[in-house]
Amino acid sequence: MIRINLLPGPKGHNAKPQYDVRAQALLGVGLLLVTLAGCWWYSASLDEEIAVRQTEKLDKEKQVAQLKEQVKQVSDFENRKKVLEDKNRIIDELEKSRVGPVKALDHVSQSLDPLKVWLVRMAVTGKEVDLEGRAATNDDVVEFVNNLRRTDYFSNINLQESRAAVESQLNIYQFKLGFRLKG
Repeated sequence: MIRINLLPGPKGHNAKPQYDVRAQALLGVGLLLVTLAGCWWYSASLDEEIAVRQTEKLDKEKQVAQLKEQVKQVSDFENRKKVLEDKNRIIDELEKSRVGPVKALDHVSQSLDPLKVWLVRMAVTGKEVDLEGRAATNDDVVEFVNNLRRTDYFSNINLQESRAAVESQLNIYQFKLGFRLKG
């Protein structure tokens, strides 16, 4: 016969506690769901971050395009400004060169007034003036030179040549003058 001792005692073994398999399975499924939810949340936050970065990238690209357009406009403006400055500089130079010969011719013509002198050629190069003319007498040439000296508009007046000639059966004096414009 077999004897079974149901009383606890020194000879008896402690009973092992039995775990509930359902609770462990539920705990495992819960941990799995929490892990999946965490991964989904992290993935969603990364997707949102990517969307924000792409939006920022598009905004930056639009700003770059606008800035490139502005840079192009500025460079076009600078080119137009340079062209206009060049034109203004040329106009100023032409104005200065126009005033010089006009004033010189005006002063020369005033010096001719009572005399029998006429001009054949007048060349203005910078501040240098070369003049060729004809006169009825040599005294008219001398008086013309003296009149030029009285204008205070010319300096270094030099009678380079004065010679007698015959033109259309008339006795005349051909002369050449060289002088500088003052100022």
